[in-house]
Amino acid sequence: MGDVILSKVIVKGKIRLKTGLHIGAQRETMEIGGIDNPVIKDPVTGQPYIPGSSLKGKLRSLLEKVKGFKAERNIGTRTNPIYIHACDKSYDEIKNCEICRLFGTSGKDGDNFPARVLVRDAFLTEEFKDKWEEIVEIKYETAIDRITSAANPRPMERVPPGVEFEFEVVYNVEDEETREQDLKNLFSAMKLLEDDYLGGSGSRGYGKVGIIITGIVERPRDYYFGNKDERVLLPTDKIKPSEDGGVRVLEILEKFNEIFKHESS
Repeated sequence: MGDVILSKVIVKGKIRLKTGLHIGAQRETMEIGGIDNPVIKDPVTGQPYIPGSSLKGKLRSLLEKVKGFKAERNIGTRTNPIYIHACDKSYDEIKNCEICRLFGTSGKDGDNFPARVLVRDAFLTEEFKDKWEEIVEIKYETAIDRITSAANPRPMERVPPGVEFEFEVVYNVEDEETREQDLKNLFSAMKLLEDDYLGGSGSRGYGKVGIIITGIVERPRDYYFGNKDERVLLPTDKIKPSEDGGVRVLEILEKFNEIFKHESS
């Protein structure tokens, strides 16, 4: 069950770290003097990256909270619960939910609704790929026992400020009536992320990021059959790229109607 894909809106950009980033990975072995909390790395290149699941999950969580949606489904475990909003209704009812329509939901007793937004893993930009071994740092933190005041030092691996990752988000246009709302929610969630944090230890200063949009194109259904060209939505004459070659998310939202107006209008 699903709607016909009318077009795909492809958003590309960069995530720039403003404070250190820690997205953890499980250790396969324990070593004396080793790092207790390593960052996740690509198993082939050994380079740190941002999993698409982490980015998508954070965008969804922030949008749920700002929209006031109740998180009632536990997708974690009994001992480590993780609650999200997830409609458990018919396909048509789910389609009217701003969250589930955009990010998808698997029906517990109802229908499944595949996500309209696809979030790729974000890898280091070319500038940082060659020197990644130099950029991963070890930050030593100290946990203080509230009763005895005893200190417990612990090393944390993280990616330091200034590092950039390339990201790509694809939105499937399945309904012209909800296209504008979905895209506005997507960019609003990105802006929320800039004022929140990505990864772990956000309350201790980690994970502040800036998002730079470097390109937006829309590819109609006929594009994939060689019958039509893609439509470049960004850059436009109304928004000039900055010196770093991108556009801020806030500028996208301010010029939203001009950027995402329908081709026929």
